[in-house]
Amino acid sequence: MHVLLTNDDGPPGEFSPYIQTFYNSITKYTDWDVSIAVPNVQRSWIGKAHILGVDVTPSYIYPDVQGNFDGPFDEPQKDRKEQEWVLLDGTPASCANIGINHLFKDKGPVDLVISGPNYGRNTSVVYMLSSGTVGASMESATCGVNSISVSFAFYQKGVHNFDHIREASRLSIKIINHLLANWDPEVEVYTINVPLVDSLGDSTKVQYCPVLDNKWKGTFAERTDSATGKKIFKWAPDFKGYGESVKLSAPGNDAWTVDNEIIRSSDGPQNVCVLAIPQGSYVHTIWDEVLSRRLKGQVRIMNTFQKNLISKNSRVFHYAEYDDLDFDKLGSADAQYLGCSYIYRKALIRKHYLSHTVRMYSAKNPETILRKAYPESYDIEVDYAEFLDDALDEAYELRSQIESGEHVWILKPSMSDRGQGIRLFKTIDQLQQIFNEFEEEGGVTTDSEDESGENYGVVTSQLRHFVVQKYIENPLILSDHGGRKFHIRTYVLCVGAIKVYVYRDMLALFALHKYQPPVSDPNDGKVRLNGHLTNTCLQGEEQDDLSVDRFWNLKGISYEGKNYIFNQICDITSELFKAACNNDRINFQPVPNAFEFYGLDFLVQKDNTVNLLEVNAYPDFKQTGEDLKDLIHRLLEATTNEAILPFFGLERKQATDLKIVLDQNLSGSW
Repeated sequence: MHVLLTNDDGPPGEFSPYIQTFYNSITKYTDWDVSIAVPNVQRSWIGKAHILGVDVTPSYIYPDVQGNFDGPFDEPQKDRKEQEWVLLDGTPASCANIGINHLFKDKGPVDLVISGPNYGRNTSVVYMLSSGTVGASMESATCGVNSISVSFAFYQKGVHNFDHIREASRLSIKIINHLLANWDPEVEVYTINVPLVDSLGDSTKVQYCPVLDNKWKGTFAERTDSATGKKIFKWAPDFKGYGESVKLSAPGNDAWTVDNEIIRSSDGPQNVCVLAIPQGSYVHTIWDEVLSRRLKGQVRIMNTFQKNLISKNSRVFHYAEYDDLDFDKLGSADAQYLGCSYIYRKALIRKHYLSHTVRMYSAKNPETILRKAYPESYDIEVDYAEFLDDALDEAYELRSQIESGEHVWILKPSMSDRGQGIRLFKTIDQLQQIFNEFEEEGGVTTDSEDESGENYGVVTSQLRHFVVQKYIENPLILSDHGGRKFHIRTYVLCVGAIKVYVYRDMLALFALHKYQPPVSDPNDGKVRLNGHLTNTCLQGEEQDDLSVDRFWNLKGISYEGKNYIFNQICDITSELFKAACNNDRINFQPVPNAFEFYGLDFLVQKDNTVNLLEVNAYPDFKQTGEDLKDLIHRLLEATTNEAILPFFGLERKQATDLKIVLDQNLSGSW
């Protein structure tokens, strides 16, 4: 195996005390064919940088086993028996790149790059992303060669115990051989950190660890030159802040582990929460705080799904985007796995499926609240604008209703979200014009707006299936809130198979403009959307302080009126999920090892009666905004109580913010 050895500390010497011993161990314990290319001087803290516009030149040295060497020479010394080391006056990343692609072609392709051992640890985000050692490994990966970074954590600067260094080198090579034999095909770079301590030996435990995602204040201190008065920034990394971040972190990450004893319990598995969503995102920060506090010391929290860190007997809670969940485990109702979504739920979240679900259930249960709560709706299927007339022939009741001219109608693409593609119309000619425009635009959302300043596009994949609903023309309008139309966003939690909870703290989402009844524009015959769409996703930078409020803080509705509205929402939600569970078991299948959030949108009429508008999976919690972030915080707290703590067998508190509206045992039934 052809191995390229590089580092960021340079050739053997004061600033590079480990590499010679490490190379000696390679020759002792392996039969690797080793090539060496390192910086000619120390190049630490440089990451994966290259020096733009500067030529890189090689020189050559020939160290003995003690690290003493002759050179550097400008040309290779063919008569030397010692291993040749190539020194490059570039960065660690340059050494990796040039070593892979140029220096050692006569020896065949490089199979593995080992970068290090680094003089000091490379744990946590702040060290790892600054490290030239890790930077060389990342450069290797971009060149298509797998790499392993090695770093030795010392505890007294300038003091070198070579017994420790030799043992650390031996163990590192054992770990490298293990990784080579068990390489995860999804991995390109591993990094190994070894503490230089007395206890190193064959009994030393090895732990796969997630990287601590920490931050620090900076690496420079501001000063003023006493002689010139000129401002300067002195190199002064915040090492103290780094140490504090490690102390405050939960056990199990790389930075914590390298300084602490690895304890493996034989009494049971180590359970895991995987928050596989972008770190720093609106929801991730809340989940991380809630789970770290509620599960501290009992369940390990990771930001990526790392199979090699998870025992086969571990219980795993996986919070991720729908496509990133383990559908095999969800589909088999694996009791060791808890996902954040059901697999099949089209019966609710696709608009034409939802319409069908409500219609079928209402036909069998004529007394259901859904009969009045869901607007009169029709499904049409239109592949091309020219086929609209055929679609209306099939939906003859809809054609008759439109031709009567008594109502305004709303068109919704079945698979759209965030208000995309919604249109208002009153006549068949207006509906035909809408489909013509869809086709002219190629079904692609663009940055251009029509004359009204509106841009409510729809992408191609959302076309074909549509729902046409009778527009609710008498919404409740509150003068204390600018006379704007609003809808209520209700968060619903479904747990297992199945309990359905309504979250009491609801949102009121307001349109941007004052409400006016929908009328056709005399210039082009269109029914404008201004003042009618309440989806804040469409408002972008125009969103103002009045766009979102708590439902229970609304002015102009009595407390009794709010309770009346809330109770209707609970009843509608109960009946809706009962309809999905009982009428469309193909397209709505709750499983015992999952929970899921839904965002249900409701419209309130002048008489305080409530209408269901739509159901959204993976609701956009960010719509809540920073000012009302505590609302989502308490929702995730309540979810932890109802779904996550019981999964891990931990004691839970009663979640008072959630009202259960359906408890139906569907496990194992059809």
